[in-house]
Amino acid sequence: MFLCLNQKTIIFFVIILFAFSAKAQLYNTEVEAKLQVNQDNDYINIKGIAINKTQTTKNLSYKLSVFKTDEQQNKSKNEQSGQFTLDSNQQNDLSTTSINFDQKTKVIILLLVFDTNKNIIGKDRVVFNDDGQNSINKVEVLKDIAAKVEDTSIKINAQLINNEVEAKIQTNQQNDFTTIKGTAFNKTEITKSLIYKLVVFNKDESLNNIEELKNERFILSANQKIDLSSISFKLDENEKKIAVLLIYDLDNNIIGQDRVVFNESLNEEEEKKKRILEKLKQEQEQSQDINTEVRDGLELKGIVVEDTKTKPGRDFYKLFYSLYTQNNINGNQVVTIKEILAIGRNTKIEVIVGDDKIFSFFVRPSTEYLTKMNDYAIINVYKHFKNLEKESKTVKRY
Repeated sequence: MFLCLNQKTIIFFVIILFAFSAKAQLYNTEVEAKLQVNQDNDYINIKGIAINKTQTTKNLSYKLSVFKTDEQQNKSKNEQSGQFTLDSNQQNDLSTTSINFDQKTKVIILLLVFDTNKNIIGKDRVVFNDDGQNSINKVEVLKDIAAKVEDTSIKINAQLINNEVEAKIQTNQQNDFTTIKGTAFNKTEITKSLIYKLVVFNKDESLNNIEELKNERFILSANQKIDLSSISFKLDENEKKIAVLLIYDLDNNIIGQDRVVFNESLNEEEEKKKRILEKLKQEQEQSQDINTEVRDGLELKGIVVEDTKTKPGRDFYKLFYSLYTQNNINGNQVVTIKEILAIGRNTKIEVIVGDDKIFSFFVRPSTEYLTKMNDYAIINVYKHFKNLEKESKTVKRY
């Protein structure tokens, strides 16, 4: 049951929470505390988890606290605690609970993990319906989703997308209904704490067109692939819908992304690609130093070298070289398309400019996938040459 708290107790807990925030860098290094929180209509389902990141067995204790403040400023608290042993590299479920709430009730969920000396070594915190920055109410989540999928910086920073954690949307069509399911695959040897957002837009990617959203924290073990959640909807023959899956790390950086468009015409897709390429061309034409500067000696420009091992690797090289020459990027350093062995039987493409690795991805024998990776690679190579150009100007001014 929830117990009413007096004013002094609430102030004490607020001070404690601020102290936790100030020392957050000391937490979750050896043992990570993690909250899995699911919202189900008027209920919040909460699970506390502890992950031992070390090679030694740990004797620990935990405290899971839930603070509620309703519309009339009535405050209450629910608390669970216990002791447990955590073997090396082990993950344990600590406690589960469910609470009822509404959109006018502020809820703070706090999980603390203590060592044998009662020092806090693991911490996680989730807030619902807060006016501050930590709020994860539904309206803010929707705004964040709409902004992220519209932001072209997702393409510019694509070298970080799907490299360590791959997001994938699977589709299943039955009669007039379509079901999409999000999956996540951890390609690394490290257990990761993540957040995913699976959203369906009924037209274009904007806040007003969001039809359904699934949002949840989860833990992904090393080399593990899991199903996240699914959404079903009725899809008419000429109705356009867009499904987007985003996977975030705990710093709110997108590290995994997938997007599926239903009933999109080929003309729309081509127009999007043309806009990106046209932007690159305009930026090139506005540059005052491209192909106008007299240089001493001989300079080789526009060279792309192939070092691939498989047919998909060679297909990517052809796509890249075609788009590279088509857009007259004409860089003054050699670009190498290199294919290397990766996990298991997989291979990985690395796009290298001079001695700098600019972009990489795991190879899949899908023309659509390779074309998408090619778009990302071209953008990143072009940006790299632009940065080199700016650096050379700085050196000359100096």
